[in-house]
Amino acid sequence: MPRPARLDPDSLLKHGILMIALGTAVCALGSVMAKPIREQTGYFSAALLLSAGLVAATLTPGLRGIQALPRRLAVAYVAVGLLMVCYVAGSAFRAGLLEMSLVGLLAAFLAAYWASRYITLASTFQPYSAKAIGLCALAAANSSLGIVLATQTGLSRLGIVTMAGCYVIALGVQTYLTAVLLHRELMREAAFDRR
Repeated sequence: MPRPARLDPDSLLKHGILMIALGTAVCALGSVMAKPIREQTGYFSAALLLSAGLVAATLTPGLRGIQALPRRLAVAYVAVGLLMVCYVAGSAFRAGLLEMSLVGLLAAFLAAYWASRYITLASTFQPYSAKAIGLCALAAANSSLGIVLATQTGLSRLGIVTMAGCYVIALGVQTYLTAVLLHRELMREAAFDRR
């Protein structure tokens, strides 16, 4: 079994904690937005926080150090991602709503990023192993929830900020638990190598 040693589990732990704190801050902004006079400022701040989370995840070397996917799998994943983007754009045009929620779109981008990380992590384990299947299921769930967040155009700004905050908290918990799983796997392999 290839070792997922190129990924730093501590980096995932830090990102899990960062996402939990980020989601909590976005939910707190939802509380601030309850007063109509602060709605615009709260919405803009939530978009900035989600953007910062996406940039932090993208630029972290411990997360970028994961081994690349095989070419066929990468092409298939990009094709599915493009289909999802076309679905989101098509549903917006069909509904006649050309203005989609910025916070919803940023949360969807964050979901797509972490879905791609989970797929990449799954490729480091044996095919059809419970860990690989679980990580693929997390990737599918994140992609689906990202589409739901991006296409919820009927919600108010307060509603979409609250949904995005709750989703980012759940994403942080997923990331944290994934780091624990990988840490256990690395410790088990390190103990086996010492024998």
